[in-house]
Amino acid sequence: MSTHTAHSQGQSALYRSSDLDETRRIVAGIYCEHRLDQTRSRDRLDYRHVHARMGDFSFSQMGYGADVRVEPGTLGQFYLVQVPLTGGDRMCVDGVALTSDPLHASIHGPGSGLGMNWSADCSKFVVRVERAPLERHSVALSGREAKGPVGFRSLVDLQEVTIRSWVATAQHVFAELQRNPALADEPLVRTQFEQMLMTTMLSWLPGGLEAQVQQDRRMLLPRHVKAAEDYMRAHSDQALTVDTLAHEVGVSGRTLFEGFRKFLGVSPMRYLRDLRMERARHDLLDPAQPRSVTLIATHWGFYQLGRFASDYRRRFGEQPHETMARGR
Repeated sequence: MSTHTAHSQGQSALYRSSDLDETRRIVAGIYCEHRLDQTRSRDRLDYRHVHARMGDFSFSQMGYGADVRVEPGTLGQFYLVQVPLTGGDRMCVDGVALTSDPLHASIHGPGSGLGMNWSADCSKFVVRVERAPLERHSVALSGREAKGPVGFRSLVDLQEVTIRSWVATAQHVFAELQRNPALADEPLVRTQFEQMLMTTMLSWLPGGLEAQVQQDRRMLLPRHVKAAEDYMRAHSDQALTVDTLAHEVGVSGRTLFEGFRKFLGVSPMRYLRDLRMERARHDLLDPAQPRSVTLIATHWGFYQLGRFASDYRRRFGEQPHETMARGR
């Protein structure tokens, strides 16, 4: 059984169903064709879905009330942001196993391979945005032609302020559409909401315009900054200081520091720390390396293991031991 109340552009609707085939048809109509299976057949499906559409965006709060496997395969011409409110989702994104929970949202782009395992208590806030308008907006903001889908990071930390702010903004728009679905029929209001959400999505979510800006900066790097960057990449396992780097590239420490701040947005030592974090992740995924987070972390200069684990999770969306388990 399902209920549905629609309002023109807003298309505000409430769906409920205990039938697996009916649920799959409803969800396919909102997102895309997919396979839906209950992983524990004894459980009763209790699908609940509040949905609202506004132009090129749609918003949902949904859950299945049972353990389910959802397999859309390859996504179509849209972007999808999924924010678990309760429970969790063990997903496979382009062949990589990830876990999304109330601390970690997931972002998926056109052509992304996706398989999901929703827990029975999993409830999500989900935003869909059509590909063409978002990428047109990206071109308008950056002044650069798109060479493919925007490369958002697949798993993001909801404790990061900008990510949490974007989710809160999208939830506010969803709440307003539920209170007054006719807002989506007002062109000026709809355009204002869409422009705000696209601008902040591209600016605040990891991998959006931030990645393009970093690429542009690297193309314009002064010689001494590029030389220091290359030196750190080649000698990241050695004891390095600002004085060492400045001597190697032939500038003062102050000039080097100012160059990194201006063109890369971080200090030389922060850049080195981030680089070593990447190298530690590579070793954690390498089955030929020691099966010890402690040994790998200390090899790359991370002696405060609690801080390493916290920074690692904030950066990569999972704990170091979870990365190691995937690589073994």
